[in-house]
Amino acid sequence: MTECTSLQFVSPFAFEAMQKVDVVRLASLSDPELRLLLPCLVRMALCAPADQSQSWAQDKKLILRLLSGVEAVNSIVALLSVDFHALEQDASKEQQLRHKLGGGSGESILVSQLQHGLTLEFEHSDSPRRLRLVLSELLAIMNKVSESNGEFFFKSSELFESPVYLEEAADVLCILQSFFGWCQHSSLQLQTPGLKQFSRLSPPVAGTTSM
Repeated sequence: MTECTSLQFVSPFAFEAMQKVDVVRLASLSDPELRLLLPCLVRMALCAPADQSQSWAQDKKLILRLLSGVEAVNSIVALLSVDFHALEQDASKEQQLRHKLGGGSGESILVSQLQHGLTLEFEHSDSPRRLRLVLSELLAIMNKVSESNGEFFFKSSELFESPVYLEEAADVLCILQSFFGWCQHSSLQLQTPGLKQFSRLSPPVAGTTSM
């Protein structure tokens, strides 16, 4: 595969390999291509498998071997270790609060008063707070969309527009989408237009169960 240090989108080759859980093809991906798939691969390695076959057990070993030594894996594992049910409850309360007070309200249940700018807060926060920061920002955008009545509008986002934190923010979005976007029992559905493309995460793949 051709090396591309500025790769920002999943290639068709990588997407098909991920969709079919073809570990041989996944192993042939370049580091930049593999980086885009890390949130999904880490979930596959950690979640209880629906497939209990010996072949999947061998494939999982290969996936773990792919992930070994990749620095970003540790931060993604930490993101997956958060209490998502508690996060969902606070997010639902914040969604109701924003709907009641309007998108311009600075009040937040998910995060306390920010001491610094959003990007600096994100940089110095642990995994649970990073999830809350991104989710709070996302809910603000979702509320703005619902208030626009289909009219065009522009809303800047210090966090989502920062190239420095793009990879880390995308990892958080992937994890949020994997739980809230596809969890059948979740009352919080993150189906904002463009979120799936930005988060780079497809629905849970065959061989794993939902978180």
